[in-house]
Amino acid sequence: MINTYLTKLPNGMSCDIAAAAEMGLKADDYVIVKRDYSLEYVRVVRMTGEDVPSEQTSLLPQAQRIATVIDRAAATENEAHAKSAYRTACQMVEKMALPMKLLNASYSFDRKLVTIQFTADGRVDFRELVKELSQALSCRLDLRQIGVRDETSICGGIAVCGQVLCCSRFLREFNSINVKMAKDQDLSLTPSTISGVCGRLKCCLKFEHDGYVEMEKSMPRRGELCECSKGRGRVSDRNMLTQMVTLQLEEGGSVTLHASELKYRLRGKAPEPKKVEEVADSSFDMPIFPNGNIHAIATVKEVATAKESAAEREDSAAEKTPGKNNEKRNQHKNRKNRNHKRKNQRRNQDGNNRRGDSED
Repeated sequence: MINTYLTKLPNGMSCDIAAAAEMGLKADDYVIVKRDYSLEYVRVVRMTGEDVPSEQTSLLPQAQRIATVIDRAAATENEAHAKSAYRTACQMVEKMALPMKLLNASYSFDRKLVTIQFTADGRVDFRELVKELSQALSCRLDLRQIGVRDETSICGGIAVCGQVLCCSRFLREFNSINVKMAKDQDLSLTPSTISGVCGRLKCCLKFEHDGYVEMEKSMPRRGELCECSKGRGRVSDRNMLTQMVTLQLEEGGSVTLHASELKYRLRGKAPEPKKVEEVADSSFDMPIFPNGNIHAIATVKEVATAKESAAEREDSAAEKTPGKNNEKRNQHKNRKNRNHKRKNQRRNQDGNNRRGDSED
C-alpha cells in the first residue's frame, strides 16, 4: 500500500511525495526523498491520500527512508553552505546590474544541485550569471523565477484577520481572482481593502465566493423595493453573513430586520404614485385651445372635460374639411377640363369656317 503526503522543501516550496504505508509517516517527520537527479531532505506536512494505486504515484518523488540524526546534521551543514551561496549570488547580481531580486538559495541533500529563487518584473537574461555562478559554486545551478504570490507564500506572514497567511498555511495553488468576486461579497473596492500582503487580490476572495453567491440568493439587492410590517421602502444596506437588511421607508426613517421578515419584493418596479384627491381649488387654470378661445376652468375635472371636447371638435372638423392633397387634385382636374373644353370650341369654329369657304 502506498500513501501520498504533502511536504515542505528547505526553500519553502511544497512537494507531493509517495511513501510506503509501512513507514508510518506523520506530520513533522523528516524524510529523505529521491527527486529527479538528487536527494532532498523534506518535512512532512500532512497525509493527502491513503492506499493510492501505484499508477497514480509512479511520477511522484519516492520516499527513501525516515531521516536519522546523521541526516539532520548533514541538512544543517547544507543550510550553512546555502547561505554562503546566497551571498555570492547577490554579489554577482549586483555586479552585473541585473533587474532581479534573489529570495533564497538551498542545496539538495547530496549537494549535487543548488536552487536559487528570484522575482523580477519581466524576463531576465541570466545566462552569464548561471555560467559564472556554477563555476564559483562547483555544482549544478537551478535559477527559478517565481511570482509575488509564491514569494509571499515562502516568506509567510500575518494577514489583517490575525491568522497566518492562507497561501503559507494551507493553499497549494493560486486560482484566478477578479474584482467581480469582491462585488458579489459586498466589499469595498478600495485596493487597501481587497489586496493582500503581496499586493494582489486576496486569495480568500476565491474560496469564499461560492458561499456568498449561495447566501445572496435569499437576500434582496441594494435599491430594491421591499415591504415589511412597518411599510414599504428601498434597501439601503445589507449584511449577507447575518442576513440583516436595512430599509429606507417611504414615510421616512429606516428599519433593520432579517431578510426572512420581508413580506414581498418588487424587484425592478418603481413605487406607485400616491392618489391625489380631487378637491375644488379657488385658483384658475387657463388653458389655450387650438381654436384660439380661452376659457377659465375652476377645477381639474373641468379642465380635462374641456380638453376632451376640444379634441372632438378638431376631429370632426378634420373629417368635414378635405385635406391639402384633395384640394390640389381637384384644382388640377378642373384645369384639365377647361383646357379640353377650349380645344373642342376651337375645332368647331375651324370646321364652320371651312364649310363657309366651300359654299362660296
